Amino acid sequence: MIADDKALPPEGFVNPLPQALVLTAIVIGFGLLVFALLLFYRAYQETGSADIESLTRSEEE
Repeated sequence: MIADDKALPPEGFVNPLPQALVLTAIVIGFGLLVFALLLFYRAYQETGSADIESLTRSEEE
C-alpha cells in the first residue's frame, strides 16, 4: 500500500514510457528503411537499372 503523502513515482526512479517510445520509434524507422531498400532492390532486379526514367518507362509498357 502506498501512503497518501508519498510521491509517485518515488524519488530516484525514472518513467520508462519515454524510453520505450524512443526505442519503438527507432525500431519502426529501421524497419521502414529496410523495407524501402528491399523495394528498391526488387525494382532493380526486375528492370536491371537504377535509373528512374527506365522505371517509369517500364510502367508504361
